[in-house]
Amino acid sequence: MAHRVALRSIRTLHRWRKQAGTPAADVARLQAILNAAVAAIITADEFGTIVDVNPATEKLFGYRSDELMGARVDILLSRPELSRQEFLKTDFANSNPAKPRQILGRRKDGTVIPLHLAVGSFTLNGRRYFTGILFDETDRKEFERNLRSALSAANMVAMKWDCRTNIVSVTSGGALTAPTRSVTTVDQLLKSIDPDDVSEFRREVLLSGKTRKPFRIVLRQSNPAGQSQWLELDAQTEADDNGNPLFVHGILRDVTESKREEARRELLLAEIAHRGKNLLAVVQSIAAVTFRGDRHMEAARAEFEQRLAALARSQALLSEQEWSGVELADIVSLELAAYATQAVIEVDAIRLKPSAAQSMSLIIHELATNAAKYGALSVPQGEIIFSARLQQQEDDEVLQLSWKERGGPPVNPPCRKGYGSFLIEELLEGMAKESRVDFHPEGLVVEATIATAQLRPAHKTWVFTRADKRPDSKSPAVLV
Repeated sequence: MAHRVALRSIRTLHRWRKQAGTPAADVARLQAILNAAVAAIITADEFGTIVDVNPATEKLFGYRSDELMGARVDILLSRPELSRQEFLKTDFANSNPAKPRQILGRRKDGTVIPLHLAVGSFTLNGRRYFTGILFDETDRKEFERNLRSALSAANMVAMKWDCRTNIVSVTSGGALTAPTRSVTTVDQLLKSIDPDDVSEFRREVLLSGKTRKPFRIVLRQSNPAGQSQWLELDAQTEADDNGNPLFVHGILRDVTESKREEARRELLLAEIAHRGKNLLAVVQSIAAVTFRGDRHMEAARAEFEQRLAALARSQALLSEQEWSGVELADIVSLELAAYATQAVIEVDAIRLKPSAAQSMSLIIHELATNAAKYGALSVPQGEIIFSARLQQQEDDEVLQLSWKERGGPPVNPPCRKGYGSFLIEELLEGMAKESRVDFHPEGLVVEATIATAQLRPAHKTWVFTRADKRPDSKSPAVLV
């Protein structure tokens, strides 16, 4: 609207200058108004020769008015031939002035600047003239670049939907996979969005237009790789007086990671609740084994506390890993830390699921406790050999566990099964495909085979002998 008024004023001024009898005061007043304009105003004839400029033109381009008068408009344009045609183009078949557009100008020092150009035309004394009103877009372009950078860094896109033309304009969107073009239709934009979310979006647009309030909605879509993605839209509808939508302005942000984190937290809470119930059952089972019969209460209490401590250590490891599983090597290192100088250990990278981690922690604790009291760990020259290896068994792959003691006191088969042995066999029965406990004269041997249904790949293999060996890398596996 402003540039239309300015163009009419210029036509009037040029007409007054050519007409006799026009009051000089009127001409001076109109000239003063145009001279005070902040936009550059240039008038050229149909050949592109400049016939008039205002002071803002001198300031914008760095030329004096006497340098511009009579010069071709080309000197002010970045690409003279193409830009001169743009300057003189008005599309009179549809409107006068022509629709404003973007061009590049050139200052006297050679600096190229972005310009917003509106051109109008008038005829005076049989000659046609073109007047251009130009605004420096440098600051706005810089602001837009900074805004696009900020939005991209925040993984957002800004959008504007023209409800009348169905055209959507968007900024670049960082890691967003849609939209991929700066201008598209709303139908194309919503093509990959879940139909239920599309319906809700359209309802929110209509409601916002009537209430004049912003809205927020989460849109689910499938990206080009077929993966689910969540986009959060904060928007507001610009409507006419009757509440009919004209434009929708909004910000889209990728909230996929936060949605996945939310789902993971919910799953973790459910897992913790489930594991809490299982943990109580394990504690109850340990208590039943420890306090059965007519045992001395002090001895039974000490064993119970030690077993609870082993269980607590496995729980701590699980908590550190957010209940996703525990490396067997971590359990072994905790339970056998006090006997590292008497241990030879070879363990594939085996990751235990929570229930298996609890059982394995208790098994190793009981084996180490019995060895320290009665077996190889009760004398300085004794040692234990513990291994956990993947082996091929017929058409199936299994995990073979082995605990062997040597160098300790001679072993005699017990007259009756102790509480530790009973607990070990009970735990192995719950997780092993096959297991055996043998009391060889040279030392206790415990072996167990874990079915492949309980295995999955891990990341590393631990191989260390006694306390001075470090982890090494081999084929991994996971016990789940």
